[in-house]
Amino acid sequence: MGQKMWRDWCCALLLLLGPGRYSQGQDPKAASNLQFTSSDKKLTEAFSWARTQALTYAHESGDPVGPWYEAALPERDAFCIRDVSHQTTGAAALGLYPANKNMLQRFVSSVTPIRDWAGYWEIDKAGEASPADYLTDEDFWYNLPANFDLLDASFRMWLWTGDSSFVTEPRFKSFFQETSTDYVSRWQLGPDEVLSRPRIMNRRLQKGKFVEARGIPSYTEGRSNFNVGTDLLAAEFRAFEDLSFLASAQEHELQSRSYAATARKLLNLIETRGWSESDQHFAGSLADDGTQKDGDGDAMVLYFGAVRNPRHLRGALSWISRPEFRRDIGIEEESYLPQILYHYDRAQAAYDTILNLTRSDKERRTYPEVSYAVVAAIVTGAMGVEVAYDRSSLSFEVGSLDRLADPVAEARIAHLHVQQNDVELEHRGQSASSITNVSGPPLLWKAEFYGRTNVLDVEGEKRRARVTRDSAGEPVSFVVIRVLPGMHITVKRPQALQP
Repeated sequence: MGQKMWRDWCCALLLLLGPGRYSQGQDPKAASNLQFTSSDKKLTEAFSWARTQALTYAHESGDPVGPWYEAALPERDAFCIRDVSHQTTGAAALGLYPANKNMLQRFVSSVTPIRDWAGYWEIDKAGEASPADYLTDEDFWYNLPANFDLLDASFRMWLWTGDSSFVTEPRFKSFFQETSTDYVSRWQLGPDEVLSRPRIMNRRLQKGKFVEARGIPSYTEGRSNFNVGTDLLAAEFRAFEDLSFLASAQEHELQSRSYAATARKLLNLIETRGWSESDQHFAGSLADDGTQKDGDGDAMVLYFGAVRNPRHLRGALSWISRPEFRRDIGIEEESYLPQILYHYDRAQAAYDTILNLTRSDKERRTYPEVSYAVVAAIVTGAMGVEVAYDRSSLSFEVGSLDRLADPVAEARIAHLHVQQNDVELEHRGQSASSITNVSGPPLLWKAEFYGRTNVLDVEGEKRRARVTRDSAGEPVSFVVIRVLPGMHITVKRPQALQP
């Protein structure tokens, strides 16, 4: 994705609106008691701005669409499928569960064979397709990574909330099935045909406002010299990985293996055809002859976890960690970076990007996606809060890992909404972490620390630790503890851990 990946008129309108449309002092439209404090005052201030800013865009009631938050151009009173898919994590941490559920339901319900198994790109507060992107079922805007991105967002919200309806409710199940079969077939997105597909397919009109945008094969919108974006392949890979996991969790092993096989083929395309050996990073798109085109696909490949080759991983991370990369991209793409960089152990680069996104003179920082992304990056990145489902025990585990850029810094989150719990979490200089299950049912806490150790101290008792590796390949030691309602537990690591 490059600097022109987003529509030029979006940038023009936002420049007219200016950076001060919403100020930090404006009363939020929705309530959240999520709090974050740190010995790093700059990070505390960044979170405070992002939390307040995000809540100015949240609408709990009063509109025909139901609970929602803005996820499109400010003052459009609408939400876009790409933006929502990205903003769900920050919204969930803020406790905006009803809005996430409603908006995702709206999108999956808009998918229909009449629109070639695509849905609405953008929905307004009246619950209708936004006229900015939709005229008729034959003439509307749609970027093809969207179905896969939406599927992954639904999967992630199942993990975060523990609400099984995100993956078992009939409309969600139908959407998963339609996306993995009908949608892939109709738009020729299978791994054996995607490189040779026409750029624009299923054209219903010779002329129209959106006929050249009805099925853009990427989130990149400023160029048309390619037939598939690397971001589309990455999003599709992630969707099939999610489907494989769900099928296995439901003991549908044959189906799980089939999904996994498709995911492997897509991953192979990304790592063999998408990787630029000369530039040492992922190309942004591919032409129908398989040649690489301008742009870069690194951010979305990393965001969707669509890289396994360690050398490619290091190259992609180095590419997006460069200050000049951040200068050359739009704020939408930049908003993905902090969460990605924290996830892959580039804490200083993640921290620097958060401060850049939230500085008072940052152009377009009031784009709704920015504030939600910063909340998500601090919660899931700096504090390392992630939820996993253990198929062997059929239970969810809430993990935490101190990824603060300063290894001696301290930080605390209060009233974090995760699963059906209100949680407090504190990290102290990467030497100790504490959790309080303020309210909700018992939860399993996976207390993680960088490095190798045989034991961790749990409330003064030595517990045998297990060792795994994170997404960047670094060793992480952990224990899993059952935390009852009202219980406060502290886990400490030994003075020195082996690398």
